[in-house]
Amino acid sequence: MKRLSAALVVGLWSLWGAEARAQCTGGSACPPCTQCRVGPSSGTNPTVPEMSRLFDQIASGPQTYGTLGWNFGGRTTFGAGPGWCSGTGRRDTVAVTFPCILLKAIYLTESAWRQFCSTNQTVISFDCGYGIAQVTSGMRRGETSAYDANRVASSAAYNVSVGAAILADKWRASPCVGLNDPQIVEDWYFATWGYNGFSYRNNPNNPMFRADRPEFRTPGVASAQTRANYPYQELVWGYAHYPLTAQHYTGIALRYPNRAEICRDCARPTATLSEPAGSHRGGCATTTPVDAGVRDAGNPIDVPRDTGNDVPRDTGNDVPRDTGNDTGNDVGNDLGNDTGEPVVRDSGAPVDAGSIEDLGRAEDLGAEPLTEGDQGCSCRVPQTRTRWRSNGALVGALMATWCLRARRRRRARTEAR
Repeated sequence: MKRLSAALVVGLWSLWGAEARAQCTGGSACPPCTQCRVGPSSGTNPTVPEMSRLFDQIASGPQTYGTLGWNFGGRTTFGAGPGWCSGTGRRDTVAVTFPCILLKAIYLTESAWRQFCSTNQTVISFDCGYGIAQVTSGMRRGETSAYDANRVASSAAYNVSVGAAILADKWRASPCVGLNDPQIVEDWYFATWGYNGFSYRNNPNNPMFRADRPEFRTPGVASAQTRANYPYQELVWGYAHYPLTAQHYTGIALRYPNRAEICRDCARPTATLSEPAGSHRGGCATTTPVDAGVRDAGNPIDVPRDTGNDVPRDTGNDVPRDTGNDTGNDVGNDLGNDTGEPVVRDSGAPVDAGSIEDLGRAEDLGAEPLTEGDQGCSCRVPQTRTRWRSNGALVGALMATWCLRARRRRRARTEAR
């Protein structure tokens, strides 16, 4: 009888504990629900074609999409061209734009294009990453941001635009790839690394990754389906080539940099990379990016270059400074001063001359993005409440049985006296 009663108590405790924990658990151990800055919003995801068109709009930059998303807090230009990479020549700034295929592949990697989960609640990851872009910076309780945290949770367009702003900041904080042309997809390799965190976990030379690894998502190769086998930017490159469906976008086989040019033991890239041969330029909507015309010899791109006549000169007012502190704590002060100093040291290793209040992911630890099947913490709340109601009858019956047996034991002890 005692053993049975003990089993009943353990069963009751297990049921209660499992339901209590389920309120705040996701694919990984979630923080208490109170640690995130704003609660989930209710809504439904746009369709895949609608989402694809949305990404095309956001890729055109805040000067085009206007009030649809965040205006980047005034940071609407960044450096491009050889002057930013070699320390010689013009240091032009251009309007912030993105290759559409890059945004689509990043957001497929992050959330499978989900702002809301099956419970119609905002997808919120264990580290307070919100929505499609998994925005973490400024989204923990006690943090602040220049952007509207509630709109990050409630609006797919606004969420995606904040993610794009984070990516633009990573571009500003990274060494060059090739000629630092924002319309060449492969030139975003370092910025994509930084989107998940400038950490050694994302260094492609990290020995935790097989040196002869196939491309992520290569059909028919089992090891190529496991995210843990790849640094973050290679997950994105793999999704760019192999989207979830043909409806998402036309896959592009992006080129990879020469790993020998990347520091072997660094958490953050330190030197400019050569342009990968056969890199891809631009392309939105359903068009496939055309080959950028990079010669195998590593010569500059064989396409007409911007003469600079219609590109605004750098005034020094709109390129923020980079402290190198990638904690992702946005204090809301989004305008810095460009010193105008060259972006290379005497060693030839580029450094970011400016200093920005980095909007990057919280603590820049390279947290794993949501998997295609991971719903996120907030998605489990309504489900766990339903389970609690469905288990209520069982819990009540167990409690009644336990109490009845306890009364019988007390009566038996009294009669024995």
